[in-house]
Amino acid sequence: MPVTAVAFDMGGVLTHSALGGLDRYADELGLPTGSLSSYFRGDPLMARLEIGEISSREFFKYVCVEAEAAHGRRIDIRRLVEAAEEGQVLNLAMLDLVAEVHERVTTALVTNNVAEADWRSSFPFDHFDVVMDSSEIGVRKPDPRFYEELLTRLRRPADEVAFVDDFAENLVPAAALGLSTVHFTDLDACRAALAGLGLSQPVRPKASA
Repeated sequence: MPVTAVAFDMGGVLTHSALGGLDRYADELGLPTGSLSSYFRGDPLMARLEIGEISSREFFKYVCVEAEAAHGRRIDIRRLVEAAEEGQVLNLAMLDLVAEVHERVTTALVTNNVAEADWRSSFPFDHFDVVMDSSEIGVRKPDPRFYEELLTRLRRPADEVAFVDDFAENLVPAAALGLSTVHFTDLDACRAALAGLGLSQPVRPKASA
């Protein structure tokens, strides 16, 4: 079956980096890479935050306490929030690609996110027909129920849906359900993968001088 819908992750796909700001703050403090960002990927409290069970303030206080205890360095909660918010800076070139795909097929935004985050006020939702936000639906990637709900909202069988995400662990359950998966690394690779599915124009090589 041809692919008739594409679901795009937000952080690290539609934004420039999901966790880069946190790693830069860790570097400023002289901490190993991942000392802060690891709490934002796979930590049980992060999972609870992204389905609305705890508040952002509770989570950030937890990270400060745990990181300070582990590394003996004071973590400024305001600076930590700013570092995390760097992951909300949109990648305009990727949004152009989404707009191109949207002209051909249905598009969805799928994101593990936080209810209090302020990115929603300026996000171009008109590029998307369906929005799946973990903080609103109470389930997050990579829970298989997230992808099952996505298929329900798209009203399509799995073999008509492609899913783009930068975290490989989020692709596994989607592939198990039968979705086509694209592991995002950069714009050109994503465009090439979507072109292979008939959903975008391939990058044309530059003419030689």
